[in-house]
Amino acid sequence: MHRHKTRGPAVTLIVAVMLTAAPTQGADINFAVQPIIDREATKKAYQPLADYIAKSAGKSVELKTSYDYADFWLAMKGGKQYNLVLDAPFYTDWRIKNQGYIPLVKVPGVVSYSLVSLSSSGFLDANELVGKRIASLIPPAPGGLVMAKMFPVATRQPYIIPVRSSEQALDLLLARKAEAAMVPTPLAAQAMGQGKEIATVATSDQTPHITLSAAPSIDAATRDKIKQALLDADKTPAGQAMLKHIGFEGFEPAPVEAYNGFVKYLDQDWGKQ
Repeated sequence: MHRHKTRGPAVTLIVAVMLTAAPTQGADINFAVQPIIDREATKKAYQPLADYIAKSAGKSVELKTSYDYADFWLAMKGGKQYNLVLDAPFYTDWRIKNQGYIPLVKVPGVVSYSLVSLSSSGFLDANELVGKRIASLIPPAPGGLVMAKMFPVATRQPYIIPVRSSEQALDLLLARKAEAAMVPTPLAAQAMGQGKEIATVATSDQTPHITLSAAPSIDAATRDKIKQALLDADKTPAGQAMLKHIGFEGFEPAPVEAYNGFVKYLDQDWGKQ
C-alpha cells in the first residue's frame, strides 16, 4: 500500500518563513491629519476627504492618525510615515524647508489664538498672567506654540495646565480652575456669543488656515490632480458632499510664500520649559 509522506519540520518551517516574508503592498499615499481631535474622531471626520483624494488621483490613500501632537511631530520629523499632510502653517513651513514639501491647497481664510480670562478677573495684558494658571495645549500643539511665543522669557512664565483639547481648556477656565485659557479665536467668539462671561486678554498674529501639502515623493501629475480636484470640489455633487462632511466651504490655492517664517514658532526653546 502506497503511503503519502508527511511534511517534516524543515519543510513546514520553510513554508512558514516564505509566508511570513511575503511582501505586503502599502497605500500609494499615506495621508496624515493633525490631531486636533482624537484618533477615532479624526478617522470619522476626514475619511471622506481621503476617499475623495483617492478617487481624484487614481491612487490608494490610507488615512494616518496620531495619538497627540508629540506623536505627530515625532513621526513628521522621521519623514517616512507620511507623504500628504493636512495641518497648521508652522509644520507646513518646516516641511517645506526641511523635507521639500509642496503646499497644494488650504482652507480659506486665516486663524488666530486668543488668551481669554473671566470678565470679572480684570486682566488687561498677558504680562499680568505671569505666575498664574493658564489652561492650554502644550507644544508642539499650535496653541502651545502660540503660548510659548507669547511668554518667551523663561523667568516670566505662567503656570501651564496641560489639556487634551481647546474645549477642555475653556471648561477649566469657566470652572475657575484656571485664571486664563489659550484657545482658537473662533472658539472664544462662540463662547462669548453664547453668553459666557469671558474676555479676550491677547490675540496672536493671524496665520494661514490648515493646509494640504505633499512630499516630493508624490509625482507632479498626481499632485496636480489632487490640487485641481480640491479647488473644484465645491462645483460637483461628490465634492460638495465631501466638503459638507468635513465642515469646510471649499479650498483655495496655497502659495508657498504664504508660509515663510512660521517655522520660527518651532524654533522656540519650548522643549526645555
